[in-house]
Amino acid sequence: MLSIVRRQCPAFARRVRHASTGRPGENNAASGDSRVELIRRVLFESPAREPTIKLEGEALEQHETIERAWKLHKMRQREQKHQALERQFRSMHAAMSELEKTSDRLYKGAIVKSRHITYPKQAKIPTETPSPQGWDYSYKAPVQE
Repeated sequence: MLSIVRRQCPAFARRVRHASTGRPGENNAASGDSRVELIRRVLFESPAREPTIKLEGEALEQHETIERAWKLHKMRQREQKHQALERQFRSMHAAMSELEKTSDRLYKGAIVKSRHITYPKQAKIPTETPSPQGWDYSYKAPVQE
């Protein structure tokens, strides 16, 4: 990652490298600052990973068989979804051609896109912001008798 940054922005890479050297005699504000080193580690070092397990013999064969079966299963799911979408499209196309034969006015009304009502604009977008009313501090739980 650091090599990519060095190639794309050599001036930034020089500043980061010189800011954390901490050589004596340099008037460097970050010379004793561990924050720079921490930032470099977080930004440029890849996280430590668990070593992968080396499979051999029958365990490797079982793993490969299960993986092939899983890929086959996912492929069949994709094909089923694709076929279902194709069936829907064909039925929509047949319905539209039938509507065109039946009534030209209804056909034109079906293909015109509404400028005012569209689904994404109607839907309430989920947000992480608190409500404008805030918390009701005077609320008391109802007393059960």
